[in-house]
Amino acid sequence: MSSPDPALAQPFRLHRATVPAEWIDVNDHMNVERYYHVLYRAQVEVTEHLELGRTYVASRGLSKMVVESNFRFERELRLGEQVEVRSRLLGVDRKRIHFFHELWNLDRDMRAAVGEQIDVHVDLSTRRSAPLPEDILAKLQGIVAAQATLPAVAAKLSLAR
Repeated sequence: MSSPDPALAQPFRLHRATVPAEWIDVNDHMNVERYYHVLYRAQVEVTEHLELGRTYVASRGLSKMVVESNFRFERELRLGEQVEVRSRLLGVDRKRIHFFHELWNLDRDMRAAVGEQIDVHVDLSTRRSAPLPEDILAKLQGIVAAQATLPAVAAKLSLAR
């Protein structure tokens, strides 16, 4: 097996936002629903970046679906603060992918929340789990190997059975 590609040994930083007024609740901070929204948007962007999004679904009739998720809220976010999601792949097997997202407050350089999920790969014609195609599996394994060189994170989910 070849060495991990050092160019891949960093989180994906694909989603940034500024906390707008409509995301603020009665407690004068970003509502919990919006934390989920920001982390979900990052998940969609990572999915597209990995070429597992709309084009993949349309061309192969395959997709992925969330089967497990976990969220942890660590700090509040306030109106006008800049946020960024840093995303990683923690694991992949024949049918599942483990994603890990950190929501960072860029103004205070502090992590505000963590979201992780395990997706199962599916054949949309049968609506059943299906093995990842070899080309996709190899690509994801390369990313997992490279990102495994990053500092460990306190993941709550695992692909281990």
